Amino acid sequence: MLMSKLIGKTSKKVEDEFNIDSQKLLLRSGMFRGISPGLYSVLPLGKRVIDKLLNLLSGELKEQDFQNVIVPSNTEFERAACLTLRNDLKSYKDLPKSIYNISSLEREKIKVKDGALKSKSFTALRSFSFYDNEQNMLDGFKKMKETYKTIFEEIGLSIIELKSYNHKNPVANCEELVVNCEKGDRRIFSCKACGYRALEEMADFHIEENDIEDMEIEPVHTPNIKTIKELEEYMNIEAGDLAKTLLVKAGDETIAIIIRGNRELNLYKLSTLLNVPIEDIKMADYEDIDGKIETVPGFVGPVELEGVRIIVDREITKIGSLVTGANKRDYHLKNVRYERDFLGDMIADVSYIGEDDKCPLCGEELTKENGIDVGKVLSVGRITDVKSMEYKNREGKPNSIYGASTYIDIYRLLSMIVERNHDEDGIIWPTKVAPYQVIVSILNIKKEDQIELGKRLYNELKDNSIEVILDDRNERAGAKFYDADLLGIPVRIVVARGAGENKVEFKLRWENEKEELNVDEALKRVVQLLK
Repeated sequence: MLMSKLIGKTSKKVEDEFNIDSQKLLLRSGMFRGISPGLYSVLPLGKRVIDKLLNLLSGELKEQDFQNVIVPSNTEFERAACLTLRNDLKSYKDLPKSIYNISSLEREKIKVKDGALKSKSFTALRSFSFYDNEQNMLDGFKKMKETYKTIFEEIGLSIIELKSYNHKNPVANCEELVVNCEKGDRRIFSCKACGYRALEEMADFHIEENDIEDMEIEPVHTPNIKTIKELEEYMNIEAGDLAKTLLVKAGDETIAIIIRGNRELNLYKLSTLLNVPIEDIKMADYEDIDGKIETVPGFVGPVELEGVRIIVDREITKIGSLVTGANKRDYHLKNVRYERDFLGDMIADVSYIGEDDKCPLCGEELTKENGIDVGKVLSVGRITDVKSMEYKNREGKPNSIYGASTYIDIYRLLSMIVERNHDEDGIIWPTKVAPYQVIVSILNIKKEDQIELGKRLYNELKDNSIEVILDDRNERAGAKFYDADLLGIPVRIVVARGAGENKVEFKLRWENEKEELNVDEALKRVVQLLK
């Protein structure tokens, strides 16, 4: 490729503000081009990187007998995959089967400062595998996770595998593939002492039992006080001394959730506990309560609460005396204790972790870090939402089909490679995904000996199947050096004053030192490095 013909000019700065550095570099290097808030075109250099990433991923999938398909992108992928193949999976001989799909997807909610990380339109690689039983599905789940992890490590990304919420099947396995990033949008709690690590919405935490004097339950008149803040001031207590009762609608059922006053209800944990999709859980309306539950909005409490199933957060059972609503207007109760004064139908972890909580495994301090997810691996479980998803076993009896799927956001993957591989001068591409492997820069295109040697290098590298771009532009030497660093192409060969003696400057992007080499030695070095 001749740089004089390349579409996508570089720039020294980008006016837009972004949360992480990689987004500026993708624009400055001419790989992406913003065309409206949150919407980007991918120019030739960026397209080459994306193609290489897709080839790496899909190449490994093909080795594992995945086959490429095109399915409608306006239909949920898992459902589209099942509808596509349900008539092809009728016998045990037809399983397992695996497909993958590369498509451009649309995102409804965006944050402009996230750049291409959360652009409106993006490229994704998705896969779906069909299995004859649960164990084979779980084995496939594990294999796919390890496959992606290995590929990412080959291109310089260290992946953290973290349990995540499964939007397809709340009770099934799901793991996010996360890259550490200081300004990432995924919060991670980790313990240096024992190695515990979890996403914020999935994190557990240590609970200490409080040994508190056993005092009789006592009603307290709290006129017109409904919020926790008002109650703290009126009764001179802290939010952690309260047990708040939240009435939620999960599907068609209204449920009372009892959590500590300084905690937030974790809908991800609740969805998993109830096996109800998170989008089907909301706070109960007055119509869900009126005449059905013996209580008063604003003063709901667990003592003598009837007409509703009660889920008690496990912390409530350990901390002793609490203040609760009295199910009576303008009244609260103090000295309330679990078991003595009320019971739950279920005890579970349904609270978010707090900033000062300790490790659930060893009780040591937890540290907070940030990351960005580049994909997911999830178990679908038994496929039940699509008719005719059954096969006949060796005895001719019908059996359920199980599924597992994966999802990789290519724009986020590309962004994380740049985020982890750059310096103050620009990108430093890993050789496997660099847009070109070598850049040959002719410093003075008015010098015939430089032009001749530059073209010779360019052609011989191409003949050796090396991906090379020739900077033949009529630009200053400083501009050519600047662009070479910004673009981050692994090997730079500069043709300058030594051309008459068949000498060139040889430099690797990740090293500071440059060498003067004979042109044949430079060619030999490139072939050894890249072949």
